Amino acid sequence: MNFYRNLVNLASNNHTMKVTQAPITLDKVLGDYNFQVPLYQREFSWDLEQVSDLYYDLENSNEKNGHFLGSILLYSKDESKNLMEIIDGQQRLTTVFLILYSIKKVIKGTEYTKAIEVINNLLYQRSKSLLITDNSEEPRLVTGKRDKRLFKAILKGEEIDRHKDGRIKSHKLLLNALDNFLHQKIEKLRKDRGIEGVIDLANKVIAAEFIVMTAEQQSDKILLFKTLNARGIELSQSDLIKNEVCNNSKGISEEEAVDLWDDMREILEKGKANVDQFLFHFINSQNDSQEIRRKIEDRRNVKNEKETYPPVPEKYIFDVYDEKLKSLLNTEYFLNDLKKSAQWYIDFINPTSNKIYLTSLRSLNTTKCYPLFLKGKELLSDRNFELLTKAIECISFRHYIIRSDPKDLEKLYYTILNKLKSDNDIDAIIEEIKQHPTMKANDKFKSEFTYSTPKTNISKMILSRIVGHQQESIDLTNGDIWLEHIMPQKPKGEWLKIQEEDPELYEFSVERIGNLTLLQDRLNQGASNKNFEDKKKSYYIKSRLTITKNLEVYARWNVNSVDERQAKLYEIAKDIWKI
Repeated sequence: MNFYRNLVNLASNNHTMKVTQAPITLDKVLGDYNFQVPLYQREFSWDLEQVSDLYYDLENSNEKNGHFLGSILLYSKDESKNLMEIIDGQQRLTTVFLILYSIKKVIKGTEYTKAIEVINNLLYQRSKSLLITDNSEEPRLVTGKRDKRLFKAILKGEEIDRHKDGRIKSHKLLLNALDNFLHQKIEKLRKDRGIEGVIDLANKVIAAEFIVMTAEQQSDKILLFKTLNARGIELSQSDLIKNEVCNNSKGISEEEAVDLWDDMREILEKGKANVDQFLFHFINSQNDSQEIRRKIEDRRNVKNEKETYPPVPEKYIFDVYDEKLKSLLNTEYFLNDLKKSAQWYIDFINPTSNKIYLTSLRSLNTTKCYPLFLKGKELLSDRNFELLTKAIECISFRHYIIRSDPKDLEKLYYTILNKLKSDNDIDAIIEEIKQHPTMKANDKFKSEFTYSTPKTNISKMILSRIVGHQQESIDLTNGDIWLEHIMPQKPKGEWLKIQEEDPELYEFSVERIGNLTLLQDRLNQGASNKNFEDKKKSYYIKSRLTITKNLEVYARWNVNSVDERQAKLYEIAKDIWKI
């Protein structure tokens, strides 16, 4: 409640903001206004957990003392049309509309015509003119641009192609809330308690209460939006930056800017990328980011004479974008750069099987190099970008094996980024990577590799790279290749005797790279924890992978065999991970 008090205090200090002195019921809120989600706001983002929380709160509430829905923050956009923009509260209000629509659908065709009329008056626009008698089926709530068509179709009861309309994340969430929760819950309520139970729920929804806060000037709307951000209310960095794009559009209309922004978002969402993380990496790929951050720190009297890595830390992301957007001469060029970079970014996090260096970096979960890669894609030829990714993958892998400070490598990435000005710089960049201490720590790399026990996905990556080094024609990304423990994780037979000699050493050796190999799916199903001779004759020598077939040279398998084989694998690995 402290947050709401602060908003009330904010309003009391500015005569253009109005706040209801007490909560008002939902029917009064909906009966007085039409609502619009502004372009800069996010689309519907509630999952079933949040939808169900609101539904059960309403279902379990008391009709006489309506459930308190919190505050709804509005901007008076057009008084003649009673049109309000929703600054905060759109997720709750959208869900309430879906609940009311679901109730209406269940009671439609019954004798409860008054209830249907009341709900229709809340869901759909109504004219206050006594001369207009025809009722409209235009929803009182117009959602954001991405959800507008689908939400309108839902409330108008139009036919919806669930497959086609379920491809966008927000559309999936809307349809999931409607089909897989609200309709089912209200139908069950009808079966359990009859139509009267559904009408009782409708009364509880209508009796729910909001505190309504209204801004009447554009400047107040922006102030409220930023106040919400300061309080951490439902807004991500991308929401805030999108808002600033709309506020600072130059050379392009606000609607065109939102279209480009949403195109960028859709590219990232289809590729299952985090939008905020992309925006963090993108701004750190820009030449002027360090300078902008310093200007911000100077204004705030922050003393920071050293260069920092990354140049724009997360706490400055919004501020640096805000500053950059205000300085642009043409917002369209910037948004097109964002969109183009988003597609590159998807290629980094979801590389195709032939992009072996990017695939390895994904296994290593190495993402701090992405700003450098964004810069590289902009400036380098395909051949030279491949050289860059190879060098970065090489040093990143060696850095992982020798367990060095990750921050040290991050500093290298940004040092290189600042020096990368054109395609002609690639030789100097590669040479700088070769001279890094990690690349010169050969003895440590050998000692650490020969006893390493990486995570499962990294071990599979290492063995896959070795197979690729030996047999380039094999595709290891088709799901037909599996990791096999030669000494099994759950020993029986001869393996139990080895385990009993030294249980701790056995447990350690099982996960070492030397004890691991790759099998095709149909072979892996049978190998399991059979004795070594059985595995060798029935599975290993039948493998088309050299790394597995070569196990036939071992007469027996124990912890000493793991030492021997891991040393041999190192001899291959040192040739793979070199520049």
